Amino acid sequence: MENNVLFEDDNRVMPLMSAAKIWSCLKETVEDESVFKNIMTLLLVQSVAVCLEKGRKTSAASALKWIENNCELPQSLGVKLSTIVTQGDTYHPFIMSFSFSRLLETIQSFLNTYLEKNPSDDLLKAATKAAQSSQKIEAFEDTQVTQDTCLLEKANESTEKEAKNKDNTVCLRTKRKLFSTKMTDVWKPDTCKKSYVCITRISNSEISQLSKSMNTSEVKKTRKKWTARLDKNLKDGVKRHGQGKWSRILLDYDFEGRTGTMLKDRWRILMKTHEVG
Repeated sequence: MENNVLFEDDNRVMPLMSAAKIWSCLKETVEDESVFKNIMTLLLVQSVAVCLEKGRKTSAASALKWIENNCELPQSLGVKLSTIVTQGDTYHPFIMSFSFSRLLETIQSFLNTYLEKNPSDDLLKAATKAAQSSQKIEAFEDTQVTQDTCLLEKANESTEKEAKNKDNTVCLRTKRKLFSTKMTDVWKPDTCKKSYVCITRISNSEISQLSKSMNTSEVKKTRKKWTARLDKNLKDGVKRHGQGKWSRILLDYDFEGRTGTMLKDRWRILMKTHEVG
């Protein structure tokens, strides 16, 4: 991912860092506290991970220091990130579990839920107003061009009449005109095409298909066998937070790059084998 777009006066502040700072200011507007914390964690981890992916260990350390000064960084998360930066481990399981694709998937899910509760009627009205304004400007330009064309044609006709009068009074040898002074083909804008605004939303099925394909590629890269220690962490996490709170369980335990979906699938297997109640 390229960081060639800046939103801060300081060129050391990357877009993900700016996003984390802005997101922290929206804490009171997000109803689900777990969703807010999950997105915040993903933004903070990715701000450091982007630097490590490019081999910029110093930039990663600077980013982490900036985050500590400008955002609410949980102590446990700060310790983990500091250790990873010191080791310079780009493919650390903790970073792999908070991937950029997971960040996009979580934000898309949050936006879909928000738009369902708060339809963007104002956005549609503004877009319609802009389209109507554009059509009025085009109509005015068409009228202006038509008026200018009429004036040019009248001027050409008067010029031709004056030339004929001079030919009748003075007996001169007439010369054949190479070019006509009358404008017969005047450029006109294409007024048949009218601008319009079309706003479409991707369906939930399409989003889920994209998410599954992205998650599948990540799982193939990092898939490892489940050990007894990982199963114990999963059981302890469910006992502590409850079944279905996979994102919270991921924050408390190290599952070697596994995602919430993988935790859910493993829990189903444990239930089928009667290892858990």
